[in-house]
Amino acid sequence: MGEDSLTRLDYRFMAVDLLKAYKELMDYRMLEEITGLDTQSLWRYVRRGVKPNSKRAASLFNKLTSRDLVENLVKRELVEVGNGIYGLYRVAYNIPLLKVLSYVAFREFRDCGVNTVATVESDGIPLATRIAEVMNAKLVVAKHRPEIGAKGYHQASYISRDPPAYTILFTPADALSRRDRVLIVDDLLNTGKTSRALLQLVKAAGAKPVGLFSIISIGDSWHRILSRELEKIYVVLMLTGLEAA
Repeated sequence: MGEDSLTRLDYRFMAVDLLKAYKELMDYRMLEEITGLDTQSLWRYVRRGVKPNSKRAASLFNKLTSRDLVENLVKRELVEVGNGIYGLYRVAYNIPLLKVLSYVAFREFRDCGVNTVATVESDGIPLATRIAEVMNAKLVVAKHRPEIGAKGYHQASYISRDPPAYTILFTPADALSRRDRVLIVDDLLNTGKTSRALLQLVKAAGAKPVGLFSIISIGDSWHRILSRELEKIYVVLMLTGLEAA
């Protein structure tokens, strides 16, 4: 493991990185309330890059990745279009928020031996990229057409309901191997069919799917489809009582 990788596993580095992200999402007064630190201390961490001691860093990391706090961050950026339809563009391309979410994923899956992050060609790519960076993992993106130049590929398909469509996903045959322990990233869980197709691609390559990380889920039909095939599923914001589209 290189020096950069070791740095990323240093909670002092991660605490400062999180504080910098939060400062772009809120003012010092709100950050004082969350962390219990005064503005002067926060300024030293955020502006000067001074690292806290290990004990304070661990405390800050846990506070800044807590479920309630991050859930509220996502809620305030979520755009409800109506009839159970939500726009995620203010989350999916919000760089500071994606940084926070990537550390939540790290916290939840750091003990799962993840060395590969997989996602589908969609708005989830920025988040998956950031998670792969934080976890020092390989990134694999399943696409809707075969890669040019790939020497063989795996494919999986599913039928979406609204509108009805037959969708095929492809990954190059050499993108995954039996050594890979894969975290699947899906920005929005609805029916679960997309993630299940990705699961099939992972298994077809002989790799091991170990978990799934998602920003938002709607309803619970996805859980029946995916829970038996994964060691762990973590969703930041679960919207219950809604029908899957």
